[in-house]
Amino acid sequence: MRIEMLGGFMIEYDGNRITEQVKRSSKVWKLIQYLVVHRDKIVSQEELVDAFCNDEVVSNPGSTVRTMIYRARTALADCGMPCADDVILSGNGGYRWNNSLECTVDVEEFADLVKKISLVDSRDEKYALIKQATDLYHGDFLPNSSDEMWVMPLERWYRTAFINSVHEALSILAEDGRHAEVEELCSKALRTDPFDERVLEYHLRAMLAQGKYMEAMDEYRKMEAMFYDVLGVTFSDSLRSLYPQLQRPESHEGAPLENVLGEWLEGANFPGAFYCDVSVFKTVYQIEARSAVRSGRTAYIVRFETKQKSGEKDGGVMKQLSQVIPLCLRKGDLFTRASPSQYMLMLNSLTYENCMMLASRILNSLDAKYQSKVAETSIRPVRPII
Repeated sequence: MRIEMLGGFMIEYDGNRITEQVKRSSKVWKLIQYLVVHRDKIVSQEELVDAFCNDEVVSNPGSTVRTMIYRARTALADCGMPCADDVILSGNGGYRWNNSLECTVDVEEFADLVKKISLVDSRDEKYALIKQATDLYHGDFLPNSSDEMWVMPLERWYRTAFINSVHEALSILAEDGRHAEVEELCSKALRTDPFDERVLEYHLRAMLAQGKYMEAMDEYRKMEAMFYDVLGVTFSDSLRSLYPQLQRPESHEGAPLENVLGEWLEGANFPGAFYCDVSVFKTVYQIEARSAVRSGRTAYIVRFETKQKSGEKDGGVMKQLSQVIPLCLRKGDLFTRASPSQYMLMLNSLTYENCMMLASRILNSLDAKYQSKVAETSIRPVRPII
């Protein structure tokens, strides 16, 4: 018998696969899962009542538990398990999984591997064990039972052990220059925890090492937006420092200047203003500040700030602003998302009054298209460096 609990629940017996997708009460499958997880002991009827009937008034606990056990055995028999009546044993004041039936359980194998990893010093042996553990991890522990109180701490333990193992594996793989394997492992880990910045950084660096600049840039922008919208936080400085490296390096040695400039303009003919990372926006601001004294030209910074209700993220309005802003600006204008609740625009060759009009146009478009409001708008000239 083979039982899997990572990524979903499945029992395989004599080639027959039984899953919780079979139309039975979810409580029946949760009871079976509970007995498997605690198969090293006899589970009392009081413990089962506490685990599965804590929101009910149970006048006859013994009868209630016997009915639950009967339904569990029936469910397994209906799924074609020939030894269904012998899988769950009763006696000594409780119930237990029948361990005389040969059985392997993926979470037990995973926990055993995690223990061995901590005891091994050999780098190669450690990675071999980590590889086995991460291959076993097909997803979070019993995801369809994640609302159960007894599942929650176990789910956290297995997830943490998996991510820690991934961190160790990535360190070894990156040191060996095995970038394709780093990318593959990161992709799997990010499906489990998309907000692990350490894994995300390894992922971006692995793609860069393989020359996948466009894919890396897409990943950076997608994840940056998710960090803003879901967590309401910005990337760490370490992740932000990668942004300049995401631009594809080109070798133009010996090439005519016209060809070089033409290449740089490829793909630049898109509608609306130019969106950039906040670090690039900051650099352009510093350039404008340096040139403002000599040129006499004034550039203005416009900031739109949203406010969320208590306990809510304001990703909706920010996402709507990201659609409206580029269509209201000129191609030569620049904008960035400066924080989870702010967009900043850099406008050149406009008067203060024109900047006010343009800001009003954006706010009116936002209101007309989405019926959304911005809490605060600020306009300031770029301060020249004297």
